[in-house]
Amino acid sequence: MFCQFRIIMIFFFMFVLFCQIPFQVSGREYPLDRNIKSIAVNSGQGVKQNIIRPVLAVAPREINFGIGGVSEGIKRNILLKNVGSGTVEWSINGPEGWSLLESQKLSGTIQDKPANLSVTISSLKEGNGKIPNGYLVKLTIEVDNRSISYRKHLMSGSQRVVLKVVSNGGTRSIFAKFKLPFAGSEPVISVEPVRVDFGIIEPGQQVTKRVKVNNRGMNTLKWRASIQHDDHTGISNKTGRYISFFNEDIKDSGAYTPCLHLKDVMDITGKWSELDGYPSSQNAHNVLKYRFWGTGISVYFSIEPNGGKIKAYVDEKARNNHECHVGQKDRAECIIVEGLAYGHHTLTILATEEHVIIEGIKIYGKAVMKANPRSVSMFPYSGTTTRETDFVNIKVNAQQFNPGYYGGDIIFNSNGGQVLVEVSLEVSEENIPRILDVYRYVLDNDYLYTTNPQEDVKSFHIREHRKQGIAFRLFSPNTPGTTAFYRWYHSAKKVHFYSYDRNGEGKSLNGYSFEGTIGNIGTSRLTNTRELYRWFNPDTGGYFYTTDPNGEGHLKKGYRFDGIAGYVR
Repeated sequence: MFCQFRIIMIFFFMFVLFCQIPFQVSGREYPLDRNIKSIAVNSGQGVKQNIIRPVLAVAPREINFGIGGVSEGIKRNILLKNVGSGTVEWSINGPEGWSLLESQKLSGTIQDKPANLSVTISSLKEGNGKIPNGYLVKLTIEVDNRSISYRKHLMSGSQRVVLKVVSNGGTRSIFAKFKLPFAGSEPVISVEPVRVDFGIIEPGQQVTKRVKVNNRGMNTLKWRASIQHDDHTGISNKTGRYISFFNEDIKDSGAYTPCLHLKDVMDITGKWSELDGYPSSQNAHNVLKYRFWGTGISVYFSIEPNGGKIKAYVDEKARNNHECHVGQKDRAECIIVEGLAYGHHTLTILATEEHVIIEGIKIYGKAVMKANPRSVSMFPYSGTTTRETDFVNIKVNAQQFNPGYYGGDIIFNSNGGQVLVEVSLEVSEENIPRILDVYRYVLDNDYLYTTNPQEDVKSFHIREHRKQGIAFRLFSPNTPGTTAFYRWYHSAKKVHFYSYDRNGEGKSLNGYSFEGTIGNIGTSRLTNTRELYRWFNPDTGGYFYTTDPNGEGHLKKGYRFDGIAGYVR
């Protein structure tokens, strides 16, 4: 009996220990709790599965404001995101020991859409002599036009504060660093942005862009801007044409869309948010595609915090991931590929789980001419500043510019250092052809492509069809190198057929009625064009047209490749 009692007690203690010992999943410890229905499991590839609770992610976790001492403030942005399920309810606390200026609380909720949080540090030198080398520093946190501010007297030198974001998805700490200059310290010049893209302009057109000049030091900054003069060959010292993804029209809107001159060459899928006018992503399913003519391409981007990598493909071929160093949001140029055959290529960028900000790209392979210094002017071209911001207008007059790429540098010399601002633009051909958007509609096995939906509605073609958006772009009539793209309709099969050959490229047109042209298509590869592929379903007799060489998955629907229909934008 005593032995049986000992055996029972041993099993009892083993059961108690088993219920209390934590277990590990991917390096994290979890208590054995029968109420846990699902946990976050890391598969080793950054894929989180089965998260049934809200989880707060913050990026970046550490921000560096650099040298303070300017009254208008230095601003940094932080992204708050729910990487779990449900709703994250959050609030933020200011740094310990700082005075709250308003008796209020800054909080919010996050579901699918991230929250863009901005933190601004501003400071004023104390002039009463009570705090030698001291500053009254103001810290402002803002989200969705709501803000909260704190202040504190600080001494000159390096400072580090902690902001805590408290939520039902966990508590996260944000570390902010900045440096207050000593009295009598040298001025420090800062110019933003350091790359200015004027986009595509027409001959004779005048375009103006603006940059900001700030003093990050303490004493008065004296600065002067001038055009850098290189050799007289007419060729710029630039090795590529810089193209910015900045869209001023959607700044502070929350969602990114490309500006007008990029819509023909850029495709974005997923939920790209907007951060200071640039595309920003923290979603592994976001994709950005850019079509270009050249021999290589670079990307200006950042991944925060702690650096990271992007996944880049050119012409569907994977390229090595490239490091982006912390704090180089606007300064790092990462070469994706060089030495390609000159021609049409496609860059594909896959975002990662980290916070990705893409500033723009640089295309190689075509000569970049130097801008005529007499065609570029600045106002004002000099100034002095201590704490205020100076705005400099840069104007380009393309009156004497031939079509092509142009680049140059504007030098900002000062008693607080030197900054080089890169200027780029493209001058278009005169009387460039008009590009026509081709919309795709679908009903059962019929794919209708039209550049004039209003007229096709009147002819009953698309009364019941479902709109799928812009499929590709055609050219206006009389565009050199193009010909009419015709449309036919088979009333019995209820399908459309398209071809640049009025005779149907040898295919039987029995039963088809001719419906005219929907625009012009390239019969050979033109600048900035791509293939339009035709797919055919022998079971239904239907045709499908797309610029995707994989047929947008229609191979699984019974379609087979039927050749290249022409070249489109």
